[in-house]
Order: sequence, then structure tokens, then C-alpha cells
Amino acid sequence: MDNKVSLWPRGKLLGGTSNLNYMFYVRGNPLDYDNWANITGDERWNYDNLVAYFKKSLDYNGAYVKNEKHYGQAGQPYGYLHVEQRNEWAPLYKYFIEAVKELGYNQVDLNGPQSIGFGPSEVTQKRGSRAGTFGGFLKNFMNRENLHVSRYSQATKIKLDKNNRALGVWYTRHGKQYFARSRKEVIVSGGTVDSPKLLMLSGIGPKKHLNSIGIKTKLDLPVGKNLKDHLSVFVSPFIINETLSIILTRDFGAQALYDYFVHGYGPLTSPAILNSHGFISSKYASRKDWPDLQIYLVGLGVYSELVQDQARTLGFNATSYTEYMRPLLNQELDGFGIMATLVLPKSVGEIKLHDKNPFTPPLIDPKYLEDIRDVKTLIEGIKFSIKLVEETKSFKRLNAELFDLKFPGCEDFEPRSDLYWECFIRNVGFSLYHPVGTCRMGKDIRDKQAVVDSKLRVLWTPNLRVADASIMPKIVNCNTNAPSIMIGEVAADLIREYWSKQYLVCDYLEYVIHGRVSRQCFYSKIV
Repeated sequence: MDNKVSLWPRGKLLGGTSNLNYMFYVRGNPLDYDNWANITGDERWNYDNLVAYFKKSLDYNGAYVKNEKHYGQAGQPYGYLHVEQRNEWAPLYKYFIEAVKELGYNQVDLNGPQSIGFGPSEVTQKRGSRAGTFGGFLKNFMNRENLHVSRYSQATKIKLDKNNRALGVWYTRHGKQYFARSRKEVIVSGGTVDSPKLLMLSGIGPKKHLNSIGIKTKLDLPVGKNLKDHLSVFVSPFIINETLSIILTRDFGAQALYDYFVHGYGPLTSPAILNSHGFISSKYASRKDWPDLQIYLVGLGVYSELVQDQARTLGFNATSYTEYMRPLLNQELDGFGIMATLVLPKSVGEIKLHDKNPFTPPLIDPKYLEDIRDVKTLIEGIKFSIKLVEETKSFKRLNAELFDLKFPGCEDFEPRSDLYWECFIRNVGFSLYHPVGTCRMGKDIRDKQAVVDSKLRVLWTPNLRVADASIMPKIVNCNTNAPSIMIGEVAADLIREYWSKQYLVCDYLEYVIHGRVSRQCFYSKIV
């Protein structure tokens, strides 16, 4: 990483990070969600109950349309989020699948439900073009009278009354400050970075930290803690003797543009040139049926601008990476890479405020690889990647072999040894942009690690919820876009359910006696 700093882009536009992500539609392992249910004590969050919420958003056109339990009836979409298979333009796909089969892994449906194995890329695209959440959830409903979208705006603080009830939100737009008053409740969906930031700016967070930067603490909650992310390492290049990879300077020309715009086909439809993926369990996995490694096929060859492109998009140190790739500079070579991703990390980071200025970026410390078990798991992922290519008949047909390069600073270690790979990982490991957990969901006010309860309500704070990836108590072992959308669907039901039962849950006498909201009547609006 350049100056040991990772890139953490965020989607600050309608549709959020679904406008920036790799578009993979992956739900995660059933054990991820069963664990959530156990942590929260709420069976609403177990996998069997969540399948309906995954389906609720879906307009599924992928490879497994016959799996009605997980995708619904073919031709009868539940929602507007278009998902389709995207590997018809991936010449290396068949070699990859044959190779994993040689190692004893099956080709499987990775969402229905997830199991160990490999399969095609299922992505949020429509005819090869990105299909994000703005198009799937907002675009067709922008003219509704009960919806007002304020563009170019940034929330700066939540207004709380003396009983810590949320009354509304201050925000700025074009340099002016405005206030949006809430009649019922405030829902924070700023993501894993900006949701905790807004809560802390509003006085909800770790008391010691808030006091240190001059913010009056209204509620001492572990906001910003429990940060987890997926760290990846790119094992490449494997050079091959056939024209089967994507080389940007060769393949992104007029024909590719024509295929993309006219037919929704070709290399420009390939999501980050990730042609396939799958899940395996390392020897360090807590359960063999709960994979801790995700393996991707990256069908990208070598070309003259490869170093600059990867340094810019992944945050690599350009000087070190140029030296590492020097033997291959200024060449066009067909090849590919294997990306190994740690999907159940043990290391836990945190997010803090730099100061009380809402426009100052927060301090993000993921604490990658702090737990040595994460390093060991990634080393096993690297070894699997090399074995997959160099020891299978499928890839031997292409004479595929890892071009041995030595990363600067790791030369003293024996090539391909565990010590060498640890040095390599600590230098070129990069975020896959899946941060979660900074407004952790828990059982209730007795859970000292929780920020929200199982109904996504901020503890001790009436009329305030959080609904995004920050509420995950534990990170899912997959790409986080589909799980984040599912959380939004659950939140919508929770909100409707509460307000439809408002007469039933509020005890007016108790409210008058105690002067604040009780555990039985979480909200203060008496109707």
C-alpha cells in the first residue's frame, strides 16, 4: 500500500456504493445469518427467515432459475434488482472450473444456498450494464408525493431532545445549513463509515473519545468499534500460451464498444474482469462448512499500463510495484491472476472522528492482519491458488505458470516460503471494499457491544434507527452488496410493523410517570 494507507472509496450519490462495486450478487453462508440470530436472540435474522427478504428485491435472470426456493418463479420477478449470469465472455472460465474439479471441488450454485465450491459470476447487471439500487428502488418512484430527495446534501448532525429522542437532522446543501424535522423517526443509512460518523457528531458514541475532541456525550455507546473488512491478495501473473485473457490495450477497442452498447456483450460487460469465483475452507476455519476464503479468477493479462492502473485502483505504492513488475514492463502477454480473499477475518478495527468538524474525514483504522491467524489463512489461499494453476491438467494445457517475481523488501526470504508470502501480503494486501459492523446489532441494552437492537433501533434513543452494513454484528463471508440490500428490506418491514402496532405497544401511564420512553414503549409518539 502507498504509505501504508488503503483506498476506501464510498458511493456518495444516489444508489450509494452499488454505483462503484464489482456488481457480484452473493448472499453469504447460512451460518453467517444463523450466527446473527444467535447474537441478537432474534430468529428473524436466521437464514431461513431471510431468504424471503433476499428474494423480495429480485428480478432474477441468472443460471439457476429453476431454484424457486431461493430465486422465485421464473419470469415472475419479486422486485426490480436485475441479476444475471456474466461469464459467457470469459474464455478462461472452462479451464478454471475444470481445474477446481480436479482438486475435488464441485460447480455449485453459490447462492442457493452457499456451499463449498465454485460457479459462474452472478451480477447486478441488465444486458451487461450496471443495475444498481437507484435504478432498482428509487428511479421509478421519484415522483411520489411522499418522497423528497435532496441532492448535493450532507447530513451533519441528528437533533436529540432532553430525553435523547431523535427530532430531525441538520444538513448542508451548497454551503447553507438546513433542518429536516422528523414526524416519526430518523433512519440513518450512511454506510459503515458515515453512519458512525454522524452518530458520533450527534453525541452518540464512546464517551472518552467524544470528550477528547470537544463533543458533549449524550449516549455512551460503542459506535465505530467492531470494524471488519475483507482483505485480498492478488497472485499473478500466470502467463499462458493462448489468446484467452483480456488485455486492455488490445481488447478495449471499437469492436468492444459496439458489442457492449448494441448487444450487451463482450469484455466491457465483465465485472472487473472477475470471470468466476468460489469458496473454500482453510485448515484454520472454525467449521469446514463455513468457508473462510473466497477465490476469484481474474482474466487480466499483462499490458504496458498495468502497473499504473493497479497502483491507482488498488492503492499500491507505484514505485515498489513498478520495481516488482519490472521484468514484464512494456509487454503485452496473455495471462491471468487468482485473487484470494479473507472472508472471515479475526482482526477488528475501528473508526473515530478526527475532530468535531463534520466535513473532516474520519480516522479509519481497519487493523488488517493484526491477528496472525488472518495472515496464515491468506497464505493458505495463496498456496491453493498456485496449486490450482500449476498442478492441474486443465491449466497445464495452457502452459500456465506463475511468473516468479520478487517483491522489493521481501528478497531476504526464500521464494514461495511462508515468510516470503507473509511479507508479500503485508505489502500488497488490499481491501475488497466490504467494511461492516461499526454500529453493531445486539440483543438489547444489556449487550455492551451493541449500538442497535435486533429491530435496528439505536439503544436508549427513541425514533432513531440505522439500516445499512454497519449494523452487521459479524461480517458475512461474501461480497456485501446483496446482504446490505437485504438489511434494507428487513428494515422496511420492521418500520411498517412498528407503526402499524403503535396503539398496542405504548403504555401512556408509564410514559407519564417516568417521563421517558420505557423498554416496552421504545418510541415516544403516543397515539
